[in-house]
Amino acid sequence: MTENKEAYMLQRDSKESVRLNGQHEFMRALSSNNLIHPSIPRGSLQAIADVGTGTGVWLEGTAHDLSTSGNPSGNIEFVGFDSLSLSNSEKFDVVHVRLLSYAIKAHDLLKAVENVVEILGPGGYLQWQECDAIDSWATPENSTARLMVQYVVSERIATGLTPAIVTPLIKTIQSLSKSHIAGTLNPINWSDETMRITHLETLSTTGHPSITIQDEKTSLIKNTAIQFLHAGASRRQARATDVHTSASESRELVKDAEAMKDLARGLQEDDAGTETSWNLAMTWIVARKAVLFREHEAWMSARYI
Repeated sequence: MTENKEAYMLQRDSKESVRLNGQHEFMRALSSNNLIHPSIPRGSLQAIADVGTGTGVWLEGTAHDLSTSGNPSGNIEFVGFDSLSLSNSEKFDVVHVRLLSYAIKAHDLLKAVENVVEILGPGGYLQWQECDAIDSWATPENSTARLMVQYVVSERIATGLTPAIVTPLIKTIQSLSKSHIAGTLNPINWSDETMRITHLETLSTTGHPSITIQDEKTSLIKNTAIQFLHAGASRRQARATDVHTSASESRELVKDAEAMKDLARGLQEDDAGTETSWNLAMTWIVARKAVLFREHEAWMSARYI
């Protein structure tokens, strides 16, 4: 299958905007109502950026939360980027990224992280949340769930995305840190470009105390999967009619598109009426851009590698 130039795996329309806003409220509940990670101090924030901002709902929610918690958001600059080509040379105290795993091609991951870090000021925080396709599951597991995950993974590969992003993302962030010979003392002469992961959490919907999560997880995950399947079917149908597509490949694409539509219908019917609880797990990464040496903190203290 030929690689699709469009990285985003869902459709870009008003229906998708509604889904994104609903997803935002779900992720807020999953994160215990925290839009900014609790480890990030709010009192001194002056500039906040949101990369892959979409509808801008995270920025709006963050501004509201800061203003109602005694931190006057009117004194904070909020900037949204809807592209990973960040031309803004301004430095930010917090750079927020969430669920870009369906929009970053594998060969662009390092450059994307470098671009994000470039706009992060010394001492600033990178907050990144991601969910891998294989971290979504149904209880009890059924054929529809297995097939849906298979389609998501194969589609990611076909469009040039990583099958799973969390581990490559963590390794990419860590690769920006200076390396030292194993067994030698780290001298702590960090530059202001060095990144260190300070928090790494797993957030799971399984047994989550929030009523919002328990009531909405199945419908959110299923609706997202259904929209993904319809978008994938549309991409296949478009390639099937391309003049450069051979007759045999066109037949396979049409067949595959119909199978994806059938699967979407199966999800809507919950696998022929079987009651299923859908779950997912997310990784919440908080990394800090090293402060200058004269302002070093305990987490930057000497250690053996």
